[in-house]
Amino acid sequence: MSSCEISIVLRPDYEDDQVEDFVPAPRAVPTEPFTLSIIDNGKPKAKQLLGELASLLEDRFPITNVELVSKPSAGKPLEADVAQSVAVRSRMVITGLGD
Repeated sequence: MSSCEISIVLRPDYEDDQVEDFVPAPRAVPTEPFTLSIIDNGKPKAKQLLGELASLLEDRFPITNVELVSKPSAGKPLEADVAQSVAVRSRMVITGLGD
């Protein structure tokens, strides 16, 4: 979807079927090739789901490299030095949260 298209927001807590139309804020679309990092949070199927998402994003953006970073376990945070290293190398980082 381009940033000029009108979107419809559906709210499950709203009595009508839809909320009035709105125009989303413009988004900067990267034109230079970049690295996408996905962080496997250790949850079941997270790596597979994030891998599928990365494949879809590769069709839309000039992604030259997809890097997989794995946490030691779902209950532990990503180490600060690893997070810093990912931030330096990547233009986009995606991780999963929760169950």
